[in-house]
Amino acid sequence: MGWTDLFKSKKGPDLKPDPRIRWFGKLPTYADYYTSPSDADWAAEMNEWLMKGYEIYHSRALSRSDTSGIEARAGTDRLPLAGCVLRLPKSGMTAFASIQDYGGDMRGRHFPICFYVGYPTALWPAPSSGQVGEAVRTVDALMELRNDVAQHFRSPGRFESRFGDREVDLGGFEENGDADWRDKAKKIEMSEWFAAIRPALKIEDTAEWYRTLQSWGQNISTCDGESFEPTFRFPLAAAMQLEPQVTGWVRWLERRMDLKSRFLSLMLTSGEIEGVNYFTVIARPLVADDFLLVTSLGSTVSYVDDLTALGARGESTDGDKQLPRDWEGFVEG
Repeated sequence: MGWTDLFKSKKGPDLKPDPRIRWFGKLPTYADYYTSPSDADWAAEMNEWLMKGYEIYHSRALSRSDTSGIEARAGTDRLPLAGCVLRLPKSGMTAFASIQDYGGDMRGRHFPICFYVGYPTALWPAPSSGQVGEAVRTVDALMELRNDVAQHFRSPGRFESRFGDREVDLGGFEENGDADWRDKAKKIEMSEWFAAIRPALKIEDTAEWYRTLQSWGQNISTCDGESFEPTFRFPLAAAMQLEPQVTGWVRWLERRMDLKSRFLSLMLTSGEIEGVNYFTVIARPLVADDFLLVTSLGSTVSYVDDLTALGARGESTDGDKQLPRDWEGFVEG
């Protein structure tokens, strides 16, 4: 059985959209984990992924040394804000989540806090560029809960009284698609977008970077197949609209590989370079190691094809390929 068949037995009537916000993790207002009731198998699986993933991150961070030989400060550096679409392999549910880090519990034991909701994977299979916008809006709503966490710090009380019985509207996943992203994409000038992400790139020349990107895309096209299980990392301009950028990268990918048979996991993370964020596409089954992709170690994971790490590939026979004028023209080029 191929990995694309993993969820085919998970279409039973017991799997329904679960819009109630759940949480798991730590805040400095309590000496242990905050956790919502574990009344669903998929929620327990989500918590397990977080626990195992953070354990891997902590272990690898401790083993890393910087150039001066000083041990990495695992357990003290905060994780960047992240929004995730995670295809949980056991329960057949997709978790939409935000991962926020406030330094751990009041005893100094580090661990982030995660807020999440669930949707049956079988009801929302591999998203097309016309459908991914709803996922972005959902994780954005969960990331906005940081405002409620700040309010919790200002006026501490029972955690459940602030976050219990709250829901995220998941009705949008029943829609067929969203073409509005194209109008938004036309408003993103590519010259401004490239200038914004340039600090994160190895290639500074616009035409050279675009030629290299085109070559990279061709390689993806030739590799596509059931045995091709890639993980891609794309740059985002932090000051520009998130939804058309993410949707555009999915559109760019679906023009180069078959996404219809894949259950994509997606991650949105703030970057270490000012003005640059990241969008990660996991086109294979989710594993615990993928938690690293929402940490400062994300750029060091060997199985990630990172667009920002591309180097020049020498002379091109295609001539100078100039960036299109706007974002829509870029992803369709």
